[in-house]
Amino acid sequence: MVTEWGATGHWEVATTPWGAPIENNSTVKADLYGERYRTAIATDTTQILGSYVFLWGQKQERTPTWYGMFMPSGEKTESVDVMQQIWTGAWPENRAPRLASFTFDGRTAEDGITMQAGQSYEAAVAVTDPDDDSLRYEWQVLAESQAISEGGDDEDVPPAILDIIGGEGTSVTVTAPAEPGAYRLFVNIYDQQGSAAHANIPFLVEGT
Repeated sequence: MVTEWGATGHWEVATTPWGAPIENNSTVKADLYGERYRTAIATDTTQILGSYVFLWGQKQERTPTWYGMFMPSGEKTESVDVMQQIWTGAWPENRAPRLASFTFDGRTAEDGITMQAGQSYEAAVAVTDPDDDSLRYEWQVLAESQAISEGGDDEDVPPAILDIIGGEGTSVTVTAPAEPGAYRLFVNIYDQQGSAAHANIPFLVEGT
């Protein structure tokens, strides 16, 4: 019995130059869920009795979206769709949005983005929806989590630094926080039918 498997751990991924782990977006996670199940579980029909996918719920651990297959507000992500297809052979009636790209100042999380306090930068996300649903975009900047918990211990969600007013489309202009430090830009995309996608980019703000 495989008693826990799922998203790539925050200790297993690449990090920024200042040590922030880079989280996979919801589409990359979904693709990995499918690949890992087919490779490590479904291939052994003799000895493997079954498995428990992690996490069928939501929790804060490094970010509010790292391990949960559902959003904090309850919407299912693409990983849930993948598991339904694996378990039943059929996709759900409504499928989650799928992310194609996400950039901040024309760069990705792997670029180690450094910004100047008080300066403005554009962020853009490209998303498709399998059902052609109308999508709603939610943009937010959070402070980087300083939690050092292990083994699933409780963590507090970092404080919201900026809810981007008018950030209702695929691109927004973000003003870097005045206080130097480590932050993350989050985008959550809702199809308003009970499904969602998510991504975030860590960035470092330097003083003026």
